[in-house]
Amino acid sequence: MRLLHASDWHLGRTTYNEPRRPDHEKVHAETVAIAREFRPDLIVHTGDLFDATAPAFDDMRLGIEMLDELAEIAPVVVLAGNHDSPKLFRVFSMLRGPEARVRFIDRARAPGNGGILTFPARDGQAIRLAAIPFVRSTNFLEEFAAPEDWSSVYADNVGRVEDVLGQALRAGYDPAREALVFAAHLFVVGAVLGKSERKVHVDDYGTRAEAIPAVTYAAFGHIHQPQALPGRSWARYAGSPIPLDFGELDDRKSVVLVEARPPQPARVDPVPLSGGRPLRRLTGTLDELERQADAAAGALALVTVTTRNPTLGLAEQVQQRLPRTIVLDVAERCASASVAAVEVDVSGEREPSLGELFHEYVAESGAAEADNERIAAYFGKLLSAAENDAPFVVTGFGDVASAGALTSGAA
Repeated sequence: MRLLHASDWHLGRTTYNEPRRPDHEKVHAETVAIAREFRPDLIVHTGDLFDATAPAFDDMRLGIEMLDELAEIAPVVVLAGNHDSPKLFRVFSMLRGPEARVRFIDRARAPGNGGILTFPARDGQAIRLAAIPFVRSTNFLEEFAAPEDWSSVYADNVGRVEDVLGQALRAGYDPAREALVFAAHLFVVGAVLGKSERKVHVDDYGTRAEAIPAVTYAAFGHIHQPQALPGRSWARYAGSPIPLDFGELDDRKSVVLVEARPPQPARVDPVPLSGGRPLRRLTGTLDELERQADAAAGALALVTVTTRNPTLGLAEQVQQRLPRTIVLDVAERCASASVAAVEVDVSGEREPSLGELFHEYVAESGAAEADNERIAAYFGKLLSAAENDAPFVVTGFGDVASAGALTSGAA
């Protein structure tokens, strides 16, 4: 049995408004070349095909074309991830039909309702696959439990689904000729989060590693950093094929090749991908940046320029010095505009209070016609009220209290 595992393409992604389509096209060509050489029996994509639940037409067309190209090599199964629309996947599935070379899985299904898929493999072997697309915490999977049995704990609910599908995979299982595969778009506690992972997509969405069914290979999507799950070399996140943002700057992107001859353990090999155009962070003076031009050629770069004084037209000057670099953003680190650190007075003199500093400020900067002493006095009372969390109402102060009343909470 041979299987190719890919995941988290996020087609339609932009980074600092730079479309990532050229990078997706490059790594897809690499993936197709790997697949043609490896000749898998099945290709599994574990979710987040698109970056948005309502992808643009061109992104949908690109995704379908890429999947169809892979399907010329082997059948393809695609799970809906948290960025994908299950409804859109359902439409794709209806348009393609149940026997299509590309199968779109919009939701987890009970074993008797298509939850277990079987694919022929080489040498008379077969692959039995169970899949769990992304499950939102608000979802109720009525095929797996009655409403009164559904728990408020997300991991318990997903664990129930994993147990039901795991038992169905093993029912009538012939270890001499069948390989069992579990595929899911889930966050498993213990996986290493990348710096780009959004906490909203993992907080309250953790599932337990011990709930993963005992299978030949478990293919996971959702986490962008390629990795095996701790203590489970046969369970792996394929990761995203390109660094989607600068939080993935140091990730080594890959697809996963799995080879197993039942009943032997699977051989799992990540195969590196180029990741498309590299992401770079560049720092230095304009002259130092110019010396980095060759190394940064073809990269998408965030640039920080160190200057002595504020510089007009800095972005244009940077681009002139880095003509073959796509400069995404330019920041200036200006010495003359830096805020000096406050020095601690060790002479023994008392540091002036906030009220005293304000009194001095009003004396130096207040309007000549204003009652500066009265303003400073009111500030002192307001400051005292704020420090003691007490209400403070200003009355009879004319234009100074234009709102009619001030409270410490409003301050």
